[in-house]
Amino acid sequence: MADPEIRTAQVQVPNGDLHLDAYLAQPAASGTFPAVVVNAHIREVTERIASDGYVAIAPAIYQRIAPGFEASYTPEDITIGKEYKAQIKAEELKSDIQATIDYLKQHAEVARRRSEKSGFGCIGFCFGVT
Repeated sequence: MADPEIRTAQVQVPNGDLHLDAYLAQPAASGTFPAVVVNAHIREVTERIASDGYVAIAPAIYQRIAPGFEASYTPEDITIGKEYKAQIKAEELKSDIQATIDYLKQHAEVARRRSEKSGFGCIGFCFGVT
């Protein structure tokens, strides 16, 4: 059973000239853990994944066009999210997710050895609240 205690932090993921804001959650216990990338507006999911024994990170996928934007499921946020989604370029999004994975690879608590529970996962829910 995983330790339900977690630590959270706002971090910045470097990707060339961009520093992508991200929300990081990880088990409070010492050790190394597998890692998961979660889309940014889902802090509670990020924290639940961390309480299950993973290092979880939620990058701000709209950082390039709307720094600080986080959406809820209000009609207004859904409309704005759809507008932002239409402006996102797939190559930039893939680059930002890869930069987030590269960030996790440098994180001390992320498992990297075959003998540990290692690997990376990526999960998202309704990209851009669409």
